[in-house]
Amino acid sequence: MRSNAAEIDALVDRQLANIAQIELVALIRSLRVPPRVENRPWDYGSHGETLPCWIVLEHQSSNTAVTYCSEGFGPTAPWGLLWLRGRLNMGMDSSWFVSLEDAVRDSRAWSGSNPPALAVS
Repeated sequence: MRSNAAEIDALVDRQLANIAQIELVALIRSLRVPPRVENRPWDYGSHGETLPCWIVLEHQSSNTAVTYCSEGFGPTAPWGLLWLRGRLNMGMDSSWFVSLEDAVRDSRAWSGSNPPALAVS
């Protein structure tokens, strides 16, 4: 699926509208950046294959980003945690989530409480 920055921005807005925890919404807003696409190496595809990952949040102090990618893990888990610098591949499936909320709750940026039913390491 081809997307543009405006579509990804609107997708983030829709995800934000589904988050009830005020502190988490505030954190996401503070980390939000204009969406930009980076073609990241996909280790599970053919040699040299890259997929378009849309960076939507950056946490500079932990060198991490939250991204959206409809390909790769994307059909079932399109929200991922990636490094900003250094290892720039798409990582393993354990770093990809169903929602923006789940990705941020599992990120190094979040230190708040989680709902009891959410098992985040």
